[in-house]
Amino acid sequence: MDMRTTPVTAAAALALTGLLLSGCATADSDAPESEAEPLVGPSLTGFDPCSALSQSDLQHVGVTQPGEQVDENGEIGCDFRGDDEFLLRISKAETTDIAAWKQQRGGFSSFEPNTVGAREAISAVPAGAPEFSWCRQIIAVGDGSVSVEIKYNADTGRADPETCAKALDIAQVLEPALP
Repeated sequence: MDMRTTPVTAAAALALTGLLLSGCATADSDAPESEAEPLVGPSLTGFDPCSALSQSDLQHVGVTQPGEQVDENGEIGCDFRGDDEFLLRISKAETTDIAAWKQQRGGFSSFEPNTVGAREAISAVPAGAPEFSWCRQIIAVGDGSVSVEIKYNADTGRADPETCAKALDIAQVLEPALP
């Protein structure tokens, strides 16, 4: 009879020891996990699109008026009116990374991977807006992205390649301020 209860008792003791050890392991791994969090990548939580560019940077790109906060399609952004009749929008998408943008490629008539500073990026012209010359420069930031959009009225504005060049120029000015 001892032979039957001994394996059961031993198994119970091992299971209990395993639970205790795993409990200790979990408690120990909590501290390093929180220390390791920054390795995941920069967060856009504290990034404010309205104050991302200095007043002199804004003037340099042709904006003299303060921006207006916008929240559109889950993106928090800031709209600035440019002196030569363009709209500049700087926006952040905290959970939309470059891979997610690549999945939305069909929503753009032009979609060119590029870089801004050392960051992976995409220059994209939204499809289906013939009344605008419109370009979006998307920059990878951790698990999200920041976009610089330039939009002109197509009748009075620049052609898409010129608009994309301006969006890229502004993105390059903005990049050092990104987390």
